Amino acid sequence: MKSKMQWSYLFKHWFATLLIAPFLTDLLFYIDPNNHKIGGFVEVYPIIIWLSFLFSIPTYAVYSIVFYYLKKKQFSLIFSKRILIAISVVGIFITFTLIFPDIYFPATLAYMLTSLVTGIFFKLEKRLPAKN
Repeated sequence: MKSKMQWSYLFKHWFATLLIAPFLTDLLFYIDPNNHKIGGFVEVYPIIIWLSFLFSIPTYAVYSIVFYYLKKKQFSLIFSKRILIAISVVGIFITFTLIFPDIYFPATLAYMLTSLVTGIFFKLEKRLPAKN
């Protein structure tokens, strides 16, 4: 059986990160007893999702261009997955650094960890039946 990269990976990775990271952010705020922002992200969850989506568009535009290139050149799936996860994690870091310098490190960390874990969790390949 031959493997082929599937575009649904991009969307699963992107949307899972957007949906899970606000909860992880609140968990990280909860761990720090001096933090008074506990529950802040979940209280305004729809707004956070919308803003996260808007701020992530540049990163995932680059991600999709690289995805297309990797798929066209047929690089190994492991290499491709590592590159795509790295792009998303670095893109999240750059976005948070430019938009929220120094004030939301727990959120930055939560989004980066969520992107890393969801990127590893979802399958990049789609199995195709071998041609006889």
